Amino acid sequence: MREEKINKRHQLPSIGKLLQPHIFLCFLLLVRSTAIRPSVDSVGVPNSNALLHNDTHRTTISRSVQAIRGGEKRPSAVMEGLKNSMASALASCCAKTLLQPFDTIKTVQQHSKSDTAIGFFEAIHMIMDREGGLGFMGLYAGLAISALGSVPAIGLYYGMYSYCKRILIPLFQGLYGSTSTNDKTRPLLSDQSLKLIAVAISAAVGNCVASVSRVPYEVVKQKLQTGQYSSTIVAISSMFQAHGLSAFFPMGGVAIQMIRDIPYAIFTLLSYEYLRDVWANKDQKVWKDMVVGGTAGGFGAYMTNGLDVIKTRLQTSPELYNGSVLVCAKLTYQEGGITAFLRGSTSRLLHKIPANGMFFVFFEFFKRLLLVDAASLGDDTTSPATSKKGKHEKAKTKKARR
Repeated sequence: MREEKINKRHQLPSIGKLLQPHIFLCFLLLVRSTAIRPSVDSVGVPNSNALLHNDTHRTTISRSVQAIRGGEKRPSAVMEGLKNSMASALASCCAKTLLQPFDTIKTVQQHSKSDTAIGFFEAIHMIMDREGGLGFMGLYAGLAISALGSVPAIGLYYGMYSYCKRILIPLFQGLYGSTSTNDKTRPLLSDQSLKLIAVAISAAVGNCVASVSRVPYEVVKQKLQTGQYSSTIVAISSMFQAHGLSAFFPMGGVAIQMIRDIPYAIFTLLSYEYLRDVWANKDQKVWKDMVVGGTAGGFGAYMTNGLDVIKTRLQTSPELYNGSVLVCAKLTYQEGGITAFLRGSTSRLLHKIPANGMFFVFFEFFKRLLLVDAASLGDDTTSPATSKKGKHEKAKTKKARR
């Protein structure tokens, strides 16, 4: 028994040792990447030498990318989607590794069927004091399946989101916005409003595709976090032997995953894109990416916490609710009223705010590293300043025609 405990204690630290050097390297590269941004003097005016250096750097990148692509100004929507897919998968692994304990605490709180909610610190003690558990490292239960399993789901999600957004924004603005080819019709909505509509639709489409692939690893991860299995391999083999593939797709599991994920994605990405347009894009800085990402993630998490409670219960104990979302919601309400749907909200916010802040920092970093936006540097057609410039030029063109 003692040897078995020692073996268990050495399983997760090996995963941490494997991932920590890569995360540290990402932080170093992230800090290094900020050196290409223009410095600002004491009165808030960009330093001219820094601006000159930055412009030269941007021009060099743009020319090299165009040379590689045979003179194309921007990559295709498919290629941009693939690069965003890769950037988001790498960013997800980094963020999940850093903040796994908060996700474990949240799952334990939501899984509890008692009339009184489990407190934050009470959940920590429960996890660490499990019989035959891993002590402190129990907070990292499900890390391997969470970090590695999220790669295909998050990659599909952001790949589809990026692809749809790239297609829909110019389409909507061309049909109903300021860039409409029909000069006789007035714009139906502002370009910013049309962009946000395109973002919402893109987020919904991306999550519809990704939610199915997200269910199996969510189910395994949550069973590990609630102490039902001692390791990822034991969990997968035991579940498969007991119920086959259906164990990874419990009754109602896919439905509630989509019901939670689609609103969460819309709330989060609408907030993120809007805050970047009106604030962060004016002078791109790492800390602004973190603030915008954290704020957007926190807003999305709080607005969908009730759906997350139902999802956790359906995916960990589907037999109690016959796989029905409505039955689960009804029984959860009977346990503690509206407040029952807020269980785990503190832990979820403590996890989602920094997780999204770090995710979007890493995401923007990996996008720059993969030259996702390099071909269009200095040519942002969706920023407010550029939008005003485009409207001014269009008005001048109309006057010239007259």
